[in-house]
Amino acid sequence: MRCFQKPISWLFLIYFVVLFFERSQSLIRTFSLSRKEMFSSVFDIYVNCIALVSLLSFLVMLCFFNKGFWASLINSSAKVDYSMLSFTAGVLLVSGMVHTEYTIPGIQFASYGALIIAMVLKTIEKNGMDGDNILMWYSLIYSVMFSMAIPVVYKSNIDNKTLFHVIEAVVSLSLVVAFTYMLRSVFFKKAENLMFVVPFLIMAIGDALIVAMRWKESVNGFVLIFASISSLMFIAGRILVQFRR
Repeated sequence: MRCFQKPISWLFLIYFVVLFFERSQSLIRTFSLSRKEMFSSVFDIYVNCIALVSLLSFLVMLCFFNKGFWASLINSSAKVDYSMLSFTAGVLLVSGMVHTEYTIPGIQFASYGALIIAMVLKTIEKNGMDGDNILMWYSLIYSVMFSMAIPVVYKSNIDNKTLFHVIEAVVSLSLVVAFTYMLRSVFFKKAENLMFVVPFLIMAIGDALIVAMRWKESVNGFVLIFASISSLMFIAGRILVQFRR
């Protein structure tokens, strides 16, 4: 069943183009206007280099490993490798999870919105298939809340800033990998249970450390809210899975 394949592909394209443009303009402006600041500290070297590597890796994957995706923009019957497409989206997402100079959050959120709509359309497309639709929709909502709880790597000046930045980077990358797997599950199969224990523990413990360590400097209310929502949904979801099965 491929009734939404073409709009899903176009939504992926919107996500790719918009986020790539936003991340690229940030790096270009940083390099042209304040190139010394680009490599002024270990933190700046990390966020700018990982953003650049993410963008270049994304381009290679999109251009050379997603032939079916390009065909699906025109041909509804084209076969899309959603596994590779999801990995490609995850690689690009890495660049969005580091705070570089001249970041434009509104444009970033617009790109994420396109990806979320694509996930919703794919879930609608799977409605009526064998399985539990309630768990499928619950898992979709949980995966979106989980994605919002991925911390963006921000610069800090707290006493233990080196340790903080390491924790922040490790947690952010780990959760991007976890969300990419969830994304693949939504498109590659009927995802009825995305409440995985290990990713949840990384999110709960990692986000708690990040928020607590920087509490006096700046409270990351966004991560705190969505980490809390994700935690409640995880607990309720695990109970729901046992009850439904």
